[in-house]
Amino acid sequence: MRIAVLARTVWIALTIVSACAAPLREPRDIHEWLQREALPLERRADALAAFAQAVRGARVVGLGEATHGQHEAFELKRALTMHLIEHAGFRVVAYEASASRARACDDYVAGRSDDLDAALKGLGMLIWQVDENAALLRELREWNRAASERDRVRFIGIDVQDPAATVRRIEELLGEAHAEFGARLRDWASGIEPAIKSLWSGDPSTYFALDEQFAALERELATERADALDANSELALRLRELRRALRMHHSPGGRDRALAEMLLEQLEGTPARAVVWAHNAHVSRGPLRHLSSAELGMGGCIAESLGSAYYALGFAFGEGEFQANAPTPEGRWGFRRYRMSAPPEGGLEAVLARVHAGDFLVDLRNAPRLGPIAEWLDAGHGQRWFGGYNVADDCDERTRDATQLLASVPRQDFDGLAFLARTSAAQPHDPALVLEAPTAR
Repeated sequence: MRIAVLARTVWIALTIVSACAAPLREPRDIHEWLQREALPLERRADALAAFAQAVRGARVVGLGEATHGQHEAFELKRALTMHLIEHAGFRVVAYEASASRARACDDYVAGRSDDLDAALKGLGMLIWQVDENAALLRELREWNRAASERDRVRFIGIDVQDPAATVRRIEELLGEAHAEFGARLRDWASGIEPAIKSLWSGDPSTYFALDEQFAALERELATERADALDANSELALRLRELRRALRMHHSPGGRDRALAEMLLEQLEGTPARAVVWAHNAHVSRGPLRHLSSAELGMGGCIAESLGSAYYALGFAFGEGEFQANAPTPEGRWGFRRYRMSAPPEGGLEAVLARVHAGDFLVDLRNAPRLGPIAEWLDAGHGQRWFGGYNVADDCDERTRDATQLLASVPRQDFDGLAFLARTSAAQPHDPALVLEAPTAR
């Protein structure tokens, strides 16, 4: 089992881990307020312009998603991203993808490589190998082709879950003269997965010993290559990435804090504004409820540094399809499709579905702070969401009772919401990886 799988299994499987509070009665005021404030996406240009105005003071905008596999979510995020690049001066696109491997994405969008397939593989996880991401990379490349040097866009990964890729990059940066050190670093990294298994089994000794060994390797390298270890160098960044690949397991919020730190470090010293693509659970400003933890998600960690200069857009959907990764009985991984019926009454999506017949955005920052609207926005409401795999075949039936869904607190978690009335599955870049057609329900 790859370490990426180990790190993600804990939270992705917990779509319905605890009951939310009894649903707050939907007041007429919230319905009227949402209808008044909604930005219908049928009027796409107007909605995008209004969104750019809503985030005008933001240094970082987090674009969430309720699943990793909906065509409409990818396409809306791409439209929002390109609008912010073209009209609001955003110059970094950050992705929930391996920080080391995503360099291949930046090579492609910068024109240093023409290999789109290699760029997609640079996103790392199979769930990202979809045509919608290929379209994003192509559009960023076209922007850069026509842009001045000052206006060119960088693409960065911010995840630390692929230590093997990080070690390979460190070896490249060190060169042949330090091949022996690279081999020792590879040997060290091979101990991460068993150390984590021991930690989760209740024995932390191997895990903390590995941490001490890495600190010793860093000290040794600092002595041998002090010239290359300026705090702003890529080598220093990759060493911090590798350290976080281990230390993120110290606590439930370790990965989210690592995501935030990798982003903020790569923005440090520049005026660049960034759009971040990740799951709702990561872009959220709120606590990690799906892990029963008071620690903050990535968005909350970013907000600790940036305050109101961080804007989180959460996503919700009505009905339709999505996809996630799943194995065949023979162990081959691919994409499986799932169909969801209309959202359950009493949940967040059921309220949003009554606001407008189609898709829309709504900004929450200027909502009332007192009264029934405020009470509804500051209360927990069950919401359906899924990760990249470990999705139950009967996920629709399992999510019919809103009181048993994990709660989202709209204004605590997000600064704005995007609602997609009907969704379809994203399109795998390799159609042969679709394991089965959508199941009729």
